[in-house]
Amino acid sequence: MDVIGFVLGESSISEFSFAVDPSNVPKFGEYVVAENRDGKEVLGIVRNVINFNRLLENPLSFEYALKNVKMSKKILEKNEVVVANAKIIGIAENGEIIPNRVPVKPNSAVRLAGNEILQKIFENSAGIELGNLIARRDIKVTLDLNQLVLRHFAILSVTGGGKSNAVCVIADEIVRKFKGTVILIDPHGEYAGFVFEDGRETGKNVIPAGIRPERLEPWEFCSLVGIDRDSSVQRMHLERIFTTVKRENLSGAEFMRRVLEVAEDWINSRWEVEYVDSTGTLRRTRISRDDLNPLYRVKEYVATFMRRYEELLTQRDMLANLREGYLNIINLSGFDEEQMRVVVAYLLRNLLIGRISHVRNRNREYWERACPAVRRPLLVIFEEAHIFANKGDVSLWMGRIAREGRKFGIGFGIVSQRPKRISEDILSQCNTKIVLRIVEPNDQRYVQQASEQISEDLLSDIASLGIGEAVVVGPAVKIPAAVKIRRFRGHYGGRDIDVLSEWRSEAQKGSLEDLL
Repeated sequence: MDVIGFVLGESSISEFSFAVDPSNVPKFGEYVVAENRDGKEVLGIVRNVINFNRLLENPLSFEYALKNVKMSKKILEKNEVVVANAKIIGIAENGEIIPNRVPVKPNSAVRLAGNEILQKIFENSAGIELGNLIARRDIKVTLDLNQLVLRHFAILSVTGGGKSNAVCVIADEIVRKFKGTVILIDPHGEYAGFVFEDGRETGKNVIPAGIRPERLEPWEFCSLVGIDRDSSVQRMHLERIFTTVKRENLSGAEFMRRVLEVAEDWINSRWEVEYVDSTGTLRRTRISRDDLNPLYRVKEYVATFMRRYEELLTQRDMLANLREGYLNIINLSGFDEEQMRVVVAYLLRNLLIGRISHVRNRNREYWERACPAVRRPLLVIFEEAHIFANKGDVSLWMGRIAREGRKFGIGFGIVSQRPKRISEDILSQCNTKIVLRIVEPNDQRYVQQASEQISEDLLSDIASLGIGEAVVVGPAVKIPAAVKIRRFRGHYGGRDIDVLSEWRSEAQKGSLEDLL
């Protein structure tokens, strides 16, 4: 590669500045090489470029500046100065990055990194093709699949920044190219119409919102119907009713109606009632006047849930419908956020326990029947992750998967436009971050605090990104990269409605009707 500049001023083992040839200024995110004091070529990424003209520095007046601008073009060009700063990534050897231990040599020539160096670093036939380098559109960027899944990842951006497109690119390649199992948590049903890039829907499995209430734990059931965690007396009564009815082997809406009947029986009782505790032991307890109001509230919560969500109660278990080697889309569009969290907590708890049991060869036959997807490693992707990763049981199970999942072949990816609402503990466990445009300073700082790889100089890059452009850091890429994510060539929902086109269409229709 041709020389584009030379090292200027102080240099260290982590960065250097260089004077740039004004006719060959490096682009945003460009990679450059310079020689260190051991004679090794050091790879750096351009982080800042300053351009000024010595004749136009600190003009005394507008007239003085205007006079200089009208000078000979050649004289102005000779006084043009471009200075760039590069952050050192390391020494590139055979596609691997070795830490740099000595400073860059003063006055060392600076060149653009050769394509062959970058191809060895970024291209991997066994990885996921995410897109191309912004600075080098002919260099593909592939993600290490093992590192992406087992070390977890986050896709973060403002609304309309290209998050859903990135999700589709990743999910499509995992399922079609590697026959991997992906479970996509879809709060708004936006992916139900997903079509793969080959134009087919084979390999997609849409699971409608639905839950078997009798399969929940007692505390999950209380949360499902909306009883607050602080309402301890109400939760106690409902947990006792739940464990009692569970012994009757009922399912779905029939189970819920029986819960209502037992609650009514307890309200009408003026003495003792029988219930089954969590250990399966039959016990008796007295219903006093003080218990009546909590029991009325319990009945009201269950009845309200039934009015709103009876059609979502099912006798088909969501776990049994998950298919290995498929993109399984969990359509939660019928639920409120609290119910979504209960359903997803139930899902995560069983997926993790199922994978642990399968890997450790415990109850394998049961789990292969109850949840066939646990036979192979799997990835769970959370759209609108801020709904789930901030509180409650679902956040606890996400945290447990983040800590233990890699040992049992279960990983997750979170997708959100509201990073501040995601638990910092969960966000920090997402080692690979695909950060599209984020302009809100507090969101930028929050993401930076939760990531060791995102430094101060990367924050300005994130704010200046265009639609579909991302800074990618973490173990799924060998070095940080500014990437133009390729456009998903299939189909998915969630795209913005073209308001203007629809209004124009209606206006034209109205004009035609007037003519008729």
